[in-house]
Amino acid sequence: MLGKLVKYDLKYGMRIFIVLHAILVTACILGRILFMNQLDFNLKLEAYLSPLILFFSLFLLLFTGIGFGINILLVARFYKNLYTDEGYLTWTLPATATQQLWAKIISGIIWEFSSVLISAASLLILVSGDNVTEAYAQVAADVTKSLGMPITQFGISLLIYSLFGTLGSIVMLYLCVAIGQLFPGHRILCAIVTYFILSAIIQVLSFSLMFAFNIGPGTTAYLASRGMPATHYMVTSFRLGGVMSAIIMIAAYFGVQYIMNKKLNLS
Repeated sequence: MLGKLVKYDLKYGMRIFIVLHAILVTACILGRILFMNQLDFNLKLEAYLSPLILFFSLFLLLFTGIGFGINILLVARFYKNLYTDEGYLTWTLPATATQQLWAKIISGIIWEFSSVLISAASLLILVSGDNVTEAYAQVAADVTKSLGMPITQFGISLLIYSLFGTLGSIVMLYLCVAIGQLFPGHRILCAIVTYFILSAIIQVLSFSLMFAFNIGPGTTAYLASRGMPATHYMVTSFRLGGVMSAIIMIAAYFGVQYIMNKKLNLS
């Protein structure tokens, strides 16, 4: 039954997912052909710096928008399928609340992982032109020294961390929706407010832990790391972030499971 639930969840937003990422890939291809391939890095930096900053600012908004769209897709499916009129039919299926939750988590992981991988491939398309690679070759040694590893290895590390980070964010989104449905009215608004409150709490805890482990801005380790490879500071931060993500994921999972089993409210 779990497999069927996952299948139906994936079918729900397939068209939207394809359209969003088709826009992203197309934009990156056009951006490379019409802008990136036209850059002459032999010119003075001032000649292309401002257009380059504007260009990547626009693409940053695009990548962020795609990620936001996928989150909305997951939240909409979770809410509509479990807590609206459709939920009356959903809860008559021969599946436990735990199976329903795991179906949403698995489908969410598939959507998010696919989105991250497509986004990474799109970014690679955007910046892998001959002129860019030739220009980078001139500074590759300095970049490698600064990062403490080749940029390819650095990029793969960021990709892996991004994939892991999506796990905690998926379950937290579901927790916010589940908490929102506990209120008698304005459930969507309550879920949004819950998200901002939980995000603020997590940010405070994250910064507190960074200072506790002496890696926050202004601390001794942070200042010392400025004279060392960037990975010295980033790896420590990523490890701490990974632990935080795991804690959030576990706590959010049991929170959602409890609400779905004990506090389900479809009215």
